[in-house]
Amino acid sequence: MKINIINGSLKSGESNSGIILENLRKHIKNGHEIRNFKLSVKLFAKEIYNEIVSGDVIVLAFPLYGHSIPANALEMLIEFEKIVKEKTTNKIIVYTIINNGFYEGKQTHIAFEIIQNWCTRCGIQFGGGIGQGAGEMIMGTKGIPLHTGPFNNLHRAIKLMAEKIELQESFDIVYLSPYFPRFLWKLLAIYTTWHPRAYKNGLKKEDIRTRLL
Repeated sequence: MKINIINGSLKSGESNSGIILENLRKHIKNGHEIRNFKLSVKLFAKEIYNEIVSGDVIVLAFPLYGHSIPANALEMLIEFEKIVKEKTTNKIIVYTIINNGFYEGKQTHIAFEIIQNWCTRCGIQFGGGIGQGAGEMIMGTKGIPLHTGPFNNLHRAIKLMAEKIELQESFDIVYLSPYFPRFLWKLLAIYTTWHPRAYKNGLKKEDIRTRLL
């Protein structure tokens, strides 16, 4: 079976989507042809699209942008639709993994609706997916084995997805939050990510506290 894995993160180096996909690959048994593709600002060449749709399974992972799909991934889906409609392809099933900066994985539900509607429009099967909250923590905890840390539930969901991929069967969309207190996650985000980024971009403390009406 040909399994095509697409990392839709815009980061040029290591990314949260990439870490999740690496864990997924470890749970897919040997004997399958697995090909990895990294999407960037520049779209794939047409021959790459043809190569991907010639497979049996597509696994697409990307971060949530503005409650939706990143622009590069959306453009990719538009191009995929053209390729699928202009040639006869084998039956394809698409699995999706979305991580977001919010604590609750449920924040990914709009992006999943878009993927489901896209699959219906293309006439391909939607295989379900994983919506993971507090995605920025994944990079920070990469030294901790997934099955022993705050993303233990993600580990179990990945194992189930790998099993379903090998059987080419669908499973439900699973929305996950980390096994980590929400108030601690918020404090860490404020003092290690949000405030430092704001200061780096020239904002002052009073700017950060300003509320938009």
